[in-house]
Amino acid sequence: MSTVAMESAAARSLVGVRSRLLLIDGLRGVAATAIASHHFAQYWPLSSSAQPVLNNVLTWVHDYARVAQVFFVIGGFVMARSMSGRRWTGGEVGRFLVYRYCRLGLPYLAVIVLAIGACAVGRGWLPDDLVGPPPTLPQVLAHTVFLQDILGYVSLSAGLWFVCINFQLGLIYALMLWMRDAVNRRRGAVPAGWWCDVPLTAGILLSAASVFFFNLNDRWSIWWVYYFSEFFLGILAQLALQNAKAKKLFGWYILLMAAGFAFHWRWRLATSLAVGLLLYFSESRGVRRQWSKSGFISYLGRTSYSLFLIHFPVFIIVASVWIRLQLNSPSETLVGLGIAFVASLVAAAAFYRLVEESAARLSRAVA
Repeated sequence: MSTVAMESAAARSLVGVRSRLLLIDGLRGVAATAIASHHFAQYWPLSSSAQPVLNNVLTWVHDYARVAQVFFVIGGFVMARSMSGRRWTGGEVGRFLVYRYCRLGLPYLAVIVLAIGACAVGRGWLPDDLVGPPPTLPQVLAHTVFLQDILGYVSLSAGLWFVCINFQLGLIYALMLWMRDAVNRRRGAVPAGWWCDVPLTAGILLSAASVFFFNLNDRWSIWWVYYFSEFFLGILAQLALQNAKAKKLFGWYILLMAAGFAFHWRWRLATSLAVGLLLYFSESRGVRRQWSKSGFISYLGRTSYSLFLIHFPVFIIVASVWIRLQLNSPSETLVGLGIAFVASLVAAAAFYRLVEESAARLSRAVA
């Protein structure tokens, strides 16, 4: 191949990767913005004071903007692309855990510190069920190992449950890949049928259990198995782009998900299925080429995790100021909600630069 042809191929590859990332950035940005809006529509006292002006809007956002499942589908899609082609040993799993803790956990711990400080400012001014009592040492320690919900402690900030579940799902997928390679080493060859492929076989069985049992009972929502079907949808969407075996399974999996919300309607499952199909067809049919190249969308996607984490302490500070200044009219409260939202975007950009990027560099270095 000539130098010109090689450069042209490399350029096309770079454009393709960037287009794909723009789509994922867009989905992440929209999801993070929706979740922040959902929380702002939920938290008193600003949301209650704004009801006379935005009653229908706040109700709709509260009911339908809780879309954390989008991140689980995207997470499975991205993990399958970066992890499924590697060989996994026990040491690889250990390094992956350290990587994930640095990547997810360090920003999570940083925002816990900020949330504790923000709640201290708001305590006495804001409702007790919003700011909570001062944290205890066991409560803080439980947070550091992602076990606060499992051990029954009150969360120190909004959305921290998502980080815990995301960490659990990543660990489960790494263990599935480790089991795959352990089986392959013992057999001396790669299994021929999908039923011999540990991640696919276990994934289908666990997803069926998740859709028809675990996901129907909220007491399981503190465990990865409650969300596994959505996570595995992203994994299978990515694997379906790589081989015909997984592509056939992806078709059957779509029917499984559809049967799940036909059996018992769940907005979360329907949204997840739409996102999984979008990710698959954007790659296989070239839809991603039509995706917006907006710099703002790309920015929202890059800072989506920071926005997801930081918006709660920002809201607490703004709400505390508004209550202290007795800005209680619907129009004044509406201004406060707008300021809290814009301040969250600004804070997310700063948090991304100062904390999340540093955590990402450290995670790559230690892994």
